[in-house]
Amino acid sequence: MLLLLISWTVMVGSSAQATMEIVRNNKQKAFKKTIPAGNYSGIAWLGDNKYAVVTDKSDHDGFFVLQIDIDSVTAKILDARILGFYSSQLPNRDAEGIAYLPESETLLISGESGNDIIEYQMDGQLTGRKVDVPEIFHASTSNYGLESLSYNPSTRRLWTCTESTIPFDGPQASSTNCVMNRIRVQSFDASLHPLAQYAYQMDEPKAHKRSVNFAMGVSELCALDDGSLLVLEREFRVPKLKIGSYVINKIYQVFPDREETIECDNPLSDDSPYMTKYLLAKWRTRLNITARSIANYEGMCLGPRLADGSQSLILVADSQNRYKGVLKDWLKTLIIKPADNQQSNVNDY
Repeated sequence: MLLLLISWTVMVGSSAQATMEIVRNNKQKAFKKTIPAGNYSGIAWLGDNKYAVVTDKSDHDGFFVLQIDIDSVTAKILDARILGFYSSQLPNRDAEGIAYLPESETLLISGESGNDIIEYQMDGQLTGRKVDVPEIFHASTSNYGLESLSYNPSTRRLWTCTESTIPFDGPQASSTNCVMNRIRVQSFDASLHPLAQYAYQMDEPKAHKRSVNFAMGVSELCALDDGSLLVLEREFRVPKLKIGSYVINKIYQVFPDREETIECDNPLSDDSPYMTKYLLAKWRTRLNITARSIANYEGMCLGPRLADGSQSLILVADSQNRYKGVLKDWLKTLIIKPADNQQSNVNDY
C-alpha cells in the first residue's frame, strides 16, 4: 500500500534522470510541548503523516514514531508530535540512520557502535536480519561511522555512507587543516547484500580557526526514485566563547549510475573517481547575540507529494537534548522538483 504513496517511478539509469531544484526552503520550526528533548539523528517516512525517528542517546535501542502534518501546497509544518517509542529492549547502539522497507513493513537502523545495520519489526523487536556491510566500514572511527541510511522502493536500493573519512583513506577534516573528506557511498539490493561502492568528496571546511567543537561530515543521504541521491553535507563549528557558532548545511544531488565504481581494497586519493555533484541548496544557522537559530541537521527523508506534484523533503535536527537550553529540536521542510533548465540550482540562505 505504501508503495502507491511514492509515485516517482522511473527507469534507473535512463534518460528520465533529472537534476532537481529546491523551489521552496521553509523556515525551521520547533515543537517544545509535543516533541520531548532528544538527540534525533535519522528519519524515515512511513506514509501519510507518520515518520520513524531514531535518537543516538535513548536509554534503549529502538525508534520513535513521529506525526508531522504539513500544508499540501507550501509543505510548511502545521503540527508535529511524538506518538510513542518502540524498543528492542537492548542497549542503545548510537542509532544514527533509519530506513523503511515497505515490502516487508520493517525498518533498518544503522548504529555507530559497531557500524551495523539491523532490521526491526514495527513493534521494535529485531527480525534477526542485518545488512551485509563490507568490512571496510567497520574500520571507521567511532564518532564518524555509518551516519546515513536511505532506501527507495522504486529502485529497491539501500544506501549508506560514513559521516567522515575512514582512516584507510586519509585524514579527516578539522577546523584548521582545510582537508576535504573522502566518503565511500555504498549501495545494497533488497536482500541486503552489497551492490556497488562510489567515491564522494566533500567541500573544504569554511572554518580555518581552532574550535572547541567541530563536526564536518555527510550527515544524511536520501535516495530518489530515479536512482540519484541527495547528500546532506554539514559543517558545525563552536568557538571558545560559543557566540559565533554556526552550522552550514548543503544539499547536493549525485547520479551514481553515471559514475565509476570503486573497490574496498584501494585507498581513496586525489585521483579517485569522485562523483559529480550538483548543489541544490545551502543555508546557515547561527548562534550569536541576536540569533539562536543554530540547528545541526542529521536526518532527511522524502515526505508526501504535494498538490502540484512536487515533492516534500523533511529534515530533523539533533539538539543534543536541548543543550543548556540553547539548542532546539528543529524540524524543517523543503520542496523539490525537476529543474526546468536542468542546471545546478543554488539557494543560499
